[in-house]
This record gives sequence, structure tokens and C-alpha cells, in this order.
Amino acid sequence: MRLIVLDENFDTIGSIPLFRTLIWVRRYEKLGCFELYTSKNYFDLLNSGRYLYRNDAEELGVIDEVNYSQDENGAREAYAKGNFAEILLFDRVIETTVTLTGNIETAMRNLVTRTAISPADSDRKIKHLRLGKENGISGSLNTQATGDNLSEKLYDIGNTQEISHRVQYDYLTNDLAFEVWQGKDRRDSQEVNSWAIFSNSFYNIRNVVYNRNSSSYKNFAYIAGAGEGANRVIVTVDLRQPGEERKELYVDARDLQQEDGNGNKIPLDTYKAQLSQRGREKLAEFRKVEIINSGVDSNANLVYKKDFDLGDYCTYINTEINISTDKRITEVMETYEGGATELSVTFGTDEVSTVKQLIKREV
Repeated sequence: MRLIVLDENFDTIGSIPLFRTLIWVRRYEKLGCFELYTSKNYFDLLNSGRYLYRNDAEELGVIDEVNYSQDENGAREAYAKGNFAEILLFDRVIETTVTLTGNIETAMRNLVTRTAISPADSDRKIKHLRLGKENGISGSLNTQATGDNLSEKLYDIGNTQEISHRVQYDYLTNDLAFEVWQGKDRRDSQEVNSWAIFSNSFYNIRNVVYNRNSSSYKNFAYIAGAGEGANRVIVTVDLRQPGEERKELYVDARDLQQEDGNGNKIPLDTYKAQLSQRGREKLAEFRKVEIINSGVDSNANLVYKKDFDLGDYCTYINTEINISTDKRITEVMETYEGGATELSVTFGTDEVSTVKQLIKREV
């Protein structure tokens, strides 16, 4: 691994060959982040830098904070932290009403193009940002956005259909490529990809802690849009499973207007579809909590980034407590310290289902 510090123009200004600890947190449903603890000798380099590049990773770190510290024993250390390059999209808002329809990948790419790549106001353009490859993501979208933060809106849209987006950096060309993507299906119920099964029967899990909480769970939403009184447009979204108890949520979506950005009247069916999309986004914030924490034996049958990776849909089975579930990997925390690598892998989300695995390897 090589750590290279870049300035705001992506010019290399130095490297960090030695460090005490590096924490690299990759996330699927929200912004990833990093922390770096290293010698005081690299403080000036980090303090002058804007980006942290790893030659063995897809993510580019954006340095947001740099500290210098000295403890009571006189030990001195430099510290830096930040988010990955997707944070650059957080600096843009959707300033006028935008209607997004059709294929979800195309709609998300178009939104980024008009807001940050080729905006009407050239001063809003994010340097070096371009569209990356299309990944053939299926799924349709019909929504409206006004005043939303670009990054947050992209995550809200993606979380309703279990897809994500990323901004990948090319060190040779200095390009930042925006892509919409989805992890592989590695469940044992499919035959396209190799399976990734975490199970005590395979001796690749240990130290299991299970917790389930549905106190905040909602599965049915009333979404109220434009209009007053009896004339207000109201739709419902029902995400209940067969036989499931109804748990209601009210969503005030008056900000969704029945006119597009050009002042044209939106057909009622189209407007109702936009309200339904808002309802699905809100219900995604009130999902069930089902947490399984366990360790994973790194010497067993599954290899990180080969047999499983961020975004992959995997199967978890624990016969001792009769748990069998399919969940997506939504976070991987890589910790490098003292010549060893530790991975903490999260399946599902804090709001839905979390399975944390601990993997330790010697470098």
C-alpha cells in the first residue's frame, strides 16, 4: 500500500510510507470515511494537502481535518480524517425543481450532469468530475426534487432500490468518475455468482451477538402533496409483507409541486408516482433493526474482495440460534495497525439488519 497526498489540483506533493494506524471505512448506503494516525514529520504534508490517495483502493480520501498533538510523555503525532470523494457532491444543491423519470441509473447520472458536471452556471462545475461507465442498473424512477442536497438525494433514491453510487479517482488521468452501481448477488439461492455463506457450519463465524428491535418500524405511509383540505392530493404506499401488522407513517410532501421547473402542469398520475417515491424514501428511514454481531475466521473459505465485497448480497446462517437471513454488505471497515489488518464487515443497515464480522489477518 502507498499513501500519496495530493493538493487541490490533484498534483502529488508527497507520500506517507509509515503510519501508526489507518482506518478506511467503505460504505454502501452513505458516505465513507477515513482516519490516519502518523508521525509528526508528516503534519505539514497533510496540512498542505487536499486529497489522500491509496494505490490499492478504489476510494479517494478528501482531507477535512488535520491535527497535531503532543501527550504528557512528549510523544508527538499527526492526525487526519475526512470522507471519500462522494463528499464533493455534498457541496451542491438542486437549486430548481427537477423531475427525474425513467431508468434510475440514467436519471441519477443526468442529475449529477446538470448539477455538477455541465451546469448552466459554469462556476458550479466540480473540477475533474465526469461520468464513468454505465453499469446497466435496472429499475425505474419517477420523482421530483427542489432544494435537496445532491449527495443526500442520490443516497435517498438509491436506498429505495438497494443501489449505490461512487466517485472513483484515476491517478494517471486525474479524472473523477461518477458511477451508479450495485453489488453482486452471492446468496445461496442464485447460480450466477459464487456463493458467500457465513455460517457456523462452515466454521467461519464466531462470537455471535443477536438483537432484534422493531419499535420504530413503519410499513405503510400516507403521503400528502399539493392542495388544501379535501382537494389535497394524498397517496398511500404499502410495503407490508403478507399477514404483517400495519404500522402507519404520515409524510407531509407539500414541497412537491404539481408544476415542473418550466411551469408546466404535471399529469396527476405522474404527480402521484412522485409522491409514492417520496413515501418509499421516508419508509426506508423506519426499517426494522435486526443486529447480528460475530467474528469471521479469515483462514476459512471466504476471501475479502474475491469471494465477497462491499455491496454484495450474502447469506448468513447460524444453526445454534436458528437464524438464516440474506443481507447486503453495507459497510467494510479496514484497520491497518502494527503490521496487521483487521476488517469489520456490516451486513444490512442500522435501521434494518446488521451483521458485523471481524476478520484479522497478518500483513
